[in-house]
Amino acid sequence: MKKKLKKIISSILLCTVLAGCSDSTPSHEIPLNQSSSCPVSTMRTGTARQGIKGYGNSFECTQEGSYFMLDEAGAGSWLLYADHGSDTFIKLCGRPDCNHIGTDCNARFSGGTASICYYDGFLYTFDLSSGDIIRINLDGTERTTVYNVSSFEKQNGFKGRWDQKIMNGVLFITEIEINDKGENVGKGIYYKLDGSMKEPELADFLGIHMYADGENFVGVVDNDPENELYIFGLWDSDKGVTDELFTIDDVTGYGYYGTKARYYVENGVIIEDSYAEGKKELINTGLKGDYQLACFPDCMVMYEKDIVWEEKTLYFYDWDYNSLGSVKIDYEFHDAITGFICGETPERIFLTDNLFYAPRYYINKSDFGTGNIEIHTLNVPDSFIFFGE
Repeated sequence: MKKKLKKIISSILLCTVLAGCSDSTPSHEIPLNQSSSCPVSTMRTGTARQGIKGYGNSFECTQEGSYFMLDEAGAGSWLLYADHGSDTFIKLCGRPDCNHIGTDCNARFSGGTASICYYDGFLYTFDLSSGDIIRINLDGTERTTVYNVSSFEKQNGFKGRWDQKIMNGVLFITEIEINDKGENVGKGIYYKLDGSMKEPELADFLGIHMYADGENFVGVVDNDPENELYIFGLWDSDKGVTDELFTIDDVTGYGYYGTKARYYVENGVIIEDSYAEGKKELINTGLKGDYQLACFPDCMVMYEKDIVWEEKTLYFYDWDYNSLGSVKIDYEFHDAITGFICGETPERIFLTDNLFYAPRYYINKSDFGTGNIEIHTLNVPDSFIFFGE
């Protein structure tokens, strides 16, 4: 079934209609050789991946391939797909009568969305304009609106919405309300995709600052405005906040937040900060500058935070704290880009060159440790070539 599915999906370029994909259930646990010291879950499907840059959880990895939901600066979004091992991303539409350009294309979402997430055999996204939670098959067919948040928003006096994120079977939205000073402020709500909720519930946090560690939610659950600090903790969609972990003055997510420790770079040193035991130096890289850290099940990637146009380098390490090599980013990228990594699979790391986080390049993990890590160019639909130019 897997080989057949890969062959059928690839033939979308020839306008062959896919069949039966909604019955394919991706494996959450994709096998790999993982160090016993690695704190990162191998769950790649249906969650939100820390270290991957994008808006609203715009990347999904299933057993068959990779999906990207790309927002065109509010003008609509496109859903792209590639089989694992392929160098070509396609618009996920198999209609033989479609030119994959207009708004009626199965891969086109005109309402503005940047989320794509697997849950219970389907892909889910959220339409910012209409307020629809949309369920689709893994081949992009049969859109179904499972819930619309508009009535709930009207009842609660919300004036707008932004920053949607879907992960671990839950949709998070930041709603806009007007406070007693007449100011627009954000208010978080969430809705479970399993159908157990009649309507969304109010949250004491904003979904933009909620992350995932495999099946667990970890992120900003409260704040200390007097000291300008944010409180990180564990949150459960049924129980609420289950534990407060640490406080921090920066919520931009330049490291990895786990359930037992957080990981980040300070003065060129990769640090593990255990919530129970305190800080421990893992790797002294000897590098100078201000770096961010992306953590994956089989590697860590370190690169500079402030990314403006000049040559940059990605540094790779395994979870036994050995160097796996480095590679220079010598392609041109937008001067305001906040990160290079827009996707990760067991075999590859996808790289971007633009603010829309469209996949443009990739690195094969098989190059790690060889002394020759190469950056390869991806084939993407022509309509995305303008990104970053």
